[in-house]
Amino acid sequence: MIMKEIADRLRQARTDREKTLRRKKTGILALGVAIGAVAGVLLAPKAGKETREDLSQRGYEAWEKIKENASHTGHRLVSAAEEKSSRVHTAAKGALQQPPAEDEGTDKKN
Repeated sequence: MIMKEIADRLRQARTDREKTLRRKKTGILALGVAIGAVAGVLLAPKAGKETREDLSQRGYEAWEKIKENASHTGHRLVSAAEEKSSRVHTAAKGALQQPPAEDEGTDKKN
């Protein structure tokens, strides 16, 4: 029994270590991509004004997409909460409408 627990803990530690390494690699890759994108935009053979306009336009588009996604997610959360509330309300209402079960073994004449 003790050997099994030790083996399970070792497996779990290895899995945790692998997950941590994957997260770090993903973060480093994302950082590298971001740095490359910024460097590409800044070093592109365009005039400074054109580059700033491009950055501004892309920033605006990204912001609009973020707002759209946040709005959509908010609506989905509200709908899910309303649906859950409706189900709970219906279940509670149904429970209140059912008459309580009578105990057949008790004497009501006390």
